[in-house]
Amino acid sequence: MGELNFTIKVDSGSYTRLDKEYKDFINETLNKLDEEETHRWEIYNLIMSELLNSGLYNVFEEVKYRLTDGENPNEVMLDIIERKEYSSSIIWFLKNRVESYLDEDFLKRFYD
Repeated sequence: MGELNFTIKVDSGSYTRLDKEYKDFINETLNKLDEEETHRWEIYNLIMSELLNSGLYNVFEEVKYRLTDGENPNEVMLDIIERKEYSSSIIWFLKNRVESYLDEDFLKRFYD
């Protein structure tokens, strides 16, 4: 798999402490994952990009805080999707993917 380009910052200015922590978090997380789990993070990144495209910069920053703080990425993404109305239909497709990840994780607990 090639180099992944994850959305880290809102703008092209200098990196904040949160930006650096989030970048480190993403790099550490991706280094530990198998290919299937890496695909999940690509979906999360699409959601993050949609937040920026929608001008929801505060929500984007909130997600970075919550993820670097150790919250379940699926629950974070669903929470932010369900609290807003989005004009982009892709966000609802991505919501369905995240819900399927929660289901997979739930079932995996019984089979591992």
